Amino acid sequence: MKAFAWSLLFIHLAILLLWVMNSGYLFSVIGIIIWLFAVGAGFIVQKRMKEQLLMKQLLLLSSFFMTFLSLITVGIYFVTSSMP
Repeated sequence: MKAFAWSLLFIHLAILLLWVMNSGYLFSVIGIIIWLFAVGAGFIVQKRMKEQLLMKQLLLLSSFFMTFLSLITVGIYFVTSSMP
């Protein structure tokens, strides 16, 4: 479980980097599916971990931040699409 948690943290970091770069890979259909899967898996893995309090906290913080980024992305999309 610990190795999967670390890999999820690295996936979250990659998503953050792609989001900052405004990459087309992240905003494609496959990228959004991977993004949603990584967020959901982050919350599930965090709940199932029985030890490593620091790892649980990092994964929870990272998953909440990914959720925040997705909400910001949706907000940016609606604001820019409503402009004349």
